[in-house]
Amino acid sequence: MRVLIDADAFPDIREIIKLCKKYQKEVILYMDTSHEIESDDAKVKRVLTSSNAADLEIENDAESGDLVLTQDYGVATITISKGSICLNQYGKFYTGDHIDLLLEWKNTSRILRKHHHIKGPKKRTKKDRETLLKNIEEVLRKCS
Repeated sequence: MRVLIDADAFPDIREIIKLCKKYQKEVILYMDTSHEIESDDAKVKRVLTSSNAADLEIENDAESGDLVLTQDYGVATITISKGSICLNQYGKFYTGDHIDLLLEWKNTSRILRKHHHIKGPKKRTKKDRETLLKNIEEVLRKCS
């Protein structure tokens, strides 16, 4: 198992890397060249700064059994179909059962944004952070 992180916008990366080190899991951070994150305990894959470049790299690299951490429904859809485990920034698991609904919501939101200003996602709370780290550790422990 590897842990693939969409590092362009994913929170709590340093804490996640510490958890992965504890369970001796390889971590790969995917980011475009406009972001700067360095870590001795994670491999950093930089891609050109362009729309969805990091997402495409994650989708191509993901394998069955990997843990993918992303906020992007499209990345989640592709990686789940490859047999990866996928979590969002709130610590919620993406599953095949509800991914179609999420993709439909993404499309509807895109259409609405053309005509109206829509508030972004709610701000993450301390509980969201705790849920994320707890669920990551649970997956790492089960796969050790």
